[in-house]
Amino acid sequence: GKEGVQKVTASNVIIATGSRPKSIPGFPIDEDRVLSSTGALMLKSLPKRLLILGAGAIGIEFAYVMNAFGVEVTVVEMLPQILPLEDSEVVTVVEKEFTKRGVKFHVGTRAIGMDRGNSSIQVRLQKGDEAPYTVEADKVLVAVGRAPNTEDLGLEKIGVALEKGFIKVGDYYETSVRGVYAVGDVVPTPLLAHVASKEGEIAVEHIAGKKPPSRIPLDEIPQAVYCEPEVASFGVTENEAQKRGLKYQKAIFPYRGVGKAVAVESAEGMVKLLFDSSTGEILGAHIVGLQATELIHEILLAKKAEAGTEDIAAMVHAHPTLSEGVMEASRAAEGWAIHI
Repeated sequence: GKEGVQKVTASNVIIATGSRPKSIPGFPIDEDRVLSSTGALMLKSLPKRLLILGAGAIGIEFAYVMNAFGVEVTVVEMLPQILPLEDSEVVTVVEKEFTKRGVKFHVGTRAIGMDRGNSSIQVRLQKGDEAPYTVEADKVLVAVGRAPNTEDLGLEKIGVALEKGFIKVGDYYETSVRGVYAVGDVVPTPLLAHVASKEGEIAVEHIAGKKPPSRIPLDEIPQAVYCEPEVASFGVTENEAQKRGLKYQKAIFPYRGVGKAVAVESAEGMVKLLFDSSTGEILGAHIVGLQATELIHEILLAKKAEAGTEDIAAMVHAHPTLSEGVMEASRAAEGWAIHI
C-alpha cells in the first residue's frame, strides 16, 4: 500500500473518535478573537471583556473562571434559561450568585453576527422579535456544544448507520454493523467523560464474553457543572415531570439549614428531590451549592438500589456534614424535616 499506511485487521472495532467544539454561522473560530473552549484554555493573557455564546455547562464554567480572574463576562443563551438541562429552581440560585459577581446574562437571545473593529468586536444580539442591539467585547467564546467526529472515517463504506451525524447504536453500544461498536461523544448519549468511560467498559466486556448491562439507564447518569455554586443532578427536572404528566411530589431543603454549610460560610444552595408520592421512588434529584457534585451520588445509589426517600431519611448521617442536607431533604419528603 501507500508509504506509511498501515493495515490492521480485527474481529471487533470500537469507534471512539470523540467530538470537537461546534461553531455557529457568522462566528468563525480563529482561536485569536473568536475562541472555542480549546482556545480559551490556551490563552496566555486575559481579555478585559469576554462575550460567551452558549450557557450550557461549558459556557457557565468558563464564565465562572473568567469572572473569578476579573474579566467582564457577558453570557448569551438562545433558550429561555441558562443551564437549559438543569432544573429551573436550581438555576435561579446560580444566576443570582453570578449576577451578584457582575456576570451579565442575555437569555432568549440570539447572536446574529459580529463586526471586528481594530481592537474590539461588536456582537449583534436579538432578543425574540425585538430590535437588534450591540454588545462590545475583546474576545468571543463560542460554547454552543460539541459536534461528533464521524466524518472521513469510511463509516459509509461499511454501512454504519448515522443519525444527525451521531452513530446509531443498539445494546452494548454495537452499531448497525456486527462487531463494530461506538462509544463516547460519537453516540447520541450525554456528551460526558464518565458516560464515555462506562460505555467503553460495557462494549469491551461484551466483546470479551462477559455479561455487562446492555446500556447505561439514562435516568441514572449524574450531570455536574463545576462552577461555584456547583450543580449536580440526575433523572427528571420538575419541568420534564410536568410535561410527562408524572405523579410527583417535591421536597426542598436549603443549605441554610445545614450547620456545616453555615459554618464554612457557604449557605447558598438547596437539595431538591422529586419523588413518586405513592411509592417514595426517587424520580430526580437536583443539588446546587458547595460540593453538590459529591453529594449527588448517595441519592443516585438509593435510586439504583431501589431504596426510597424514607431509607435516606432514617439513616444516621454524621454531624456536621453537608450530607445532612440530603438526609433533611429526604425527611422533608417523608414529612418530618427537623432543621427547618
